[in-house]
Amino acid sequence: MRQDEIWDADAARRYDTPGIGMFAPEVLGPAVDRLAELAGGEQALEFAIGTGRVAVPLAERGVPVTSHLAAGS
Repeated sequence: MRQDEIWDADAARRYDTPGIGMFAPEVLGPAVDRLAELAGGEQALEFAIGTGRVAVPLAERGVPVTSHLAAGS
């Protein structure tokens, strides 16, 4: 399958829809809470940070976040 068959305009429109799916507070909140707990006050490294769906709320909780982009990004 080609990328243009997966990531069309409709998929892009739905990908970052705040408040639903992987952005729903009941999904994202507990995940970020657990990651902040695991960081234990230390810095977190996020690979393929994308839109910052996890990194932004982590930083808002006081966890310093560094990102690593994939080669060629």
